Amino acid sequence: MSAVVHVPVRPRSTLRGLVLIAALAVLVIAAALWSLSVGAVPIPTQTIVNTLFTLDGEQQTYIIMKSRLPRMVLALLAGAALALSGAIIQAVIRNPLASPNIIGINSGAALFALVLVLVFPDIPQVWMPLAACIGGLTAAAFVMVVAHYRNLSAIHLALIGVAVGFVFEAGVDYLLIVSNDSESSAPMIWLTGSLWGRTWAHVAVSWLPLVALSAVALLLSYRLDLIALGEATATGLGLNVPRQRLLLLLVATLLASVSVAVVGVMGFIGLMAPHIARRLVGGSHRLMLPVAALVGMLLVVLADGIGRAIAPPIEVSAGILAALIGAPFFIYIMLTTTSEQDS
Repeated sequence: MSAVVHVPVRPRSTLRGLVLIAALAVLVIAAALWSLSVGAVPIPTQTIVNTLFTLDGEQQTYIIMKSRLPRMVLALLAGAALALSGAIIQAVIRNPLASPNIIGINSGAALFALVLVLVFPDIPQVWMPLAACIGGLTAAAFVMVVAHYRNLSAIHLALIGVAVGFVFEAGVDYLLIVSNDSESSAPMIWLTGSLWGRTWAHVAVSWLPLVALSAVALLLSYRLDLIALGEATATGLGLNVPRQRLLLLLVATLLASVSVAVVGVMGFIGLMAPHIARRLVGGSHRLMLPVAALVGMLLVVLADGIGRAIAPPIEVSAGILAALIGAPFFIYIMLTTTSEQDS
C-alpha cells in the first residue's frame, strides 16, 4: 500500500519564507496598532499602549477596548480566513480566477444570514455563523454538483459560480427591498463588508470556528501540494483525491461563510491575498498559506483603517475599498491568465 509522501521544500526557500512571514507579521502588528489610532477621535500611540497594557498615563478605555479593538480582532480573523479560503479554492479547482466570491459562497452565506436577521431579528448572534455556513455550503454544493456531472473546465466552473452568486445576490436585493427601512438599514451596511458596530459578542461567536478551521487548513497544506501535481500523480502517492478535494472545499466554504456572518461580504480578499502570496513565496502551499493569511490580515486591517481615516466621522466600508482595488486586480489576473493559455 502506497504511503502519502510530502513534497520537499528547498531549505533556502523555507528560510526565505520564514523571514518573509516574520516581516509580514511585523507589518500586520504595525497596521493593527495604526488602525486603533484612526477614526472620529484620533488617539496617540502612547495612549493606545497605555490602554492595552494598563500603564500609567492617559488612556482611552472605552473607545479602544469597546469599539476599535474588537473590530480590529475581527479584521485579522476574517482577513486570514478569507485568504486561506481563496487559496484552497484556487488550488483545488486549479483556477486562478476562483475565490469564495467568484464561485458564489459569499453570496449564499450572505443570503441565509440576512434571512435569519430579518425573520428573527431578536435571535442570538451565535446563530449567524451557522446560517451563513448553510448558505455557503448550499452555493458551493450546487456549483460542484453541476461541475461534476457536466465535467466542466476551470473557466466554465468559475462562470457557473458567478451565475449562482448572481442568483443569491438577487435574493439579497429582494429581501432588502421588501423589508422596511428600520429592518434593512443595519444589514445594508453589513453587506458592504463593514466592521462598523462589531463588538466582542461578534468575536465570541466567530473566533473559535475561524481559528480551528484556519489551523485545519494549514495542517492540510501538504495535500494541496500533492493535488497540484495532478490527480494521477497524487493518487499514485496514496492520496484519495476526490475525498481530499471535498474535505478541503468544505473547510474553505466554512471559513468564508463564518467570515461573511461577522464582517459581511469582502469579495476580493480571497482572490488577491493568495496571488500576492504566490508571487512572494511561490507555489508551495506549506509556505504560501501562512503568507496568504498574513496578507489577508494586512489587507482587511488597512482597508478598515483607511475607511475610517478618509473623512472622519464618516466611515467607508472596508469591503468597498477592497472592491476598488480588487476589481482591476481581477481584470489583470483574467487577462494574464488568458494570455498564458493562448501562448
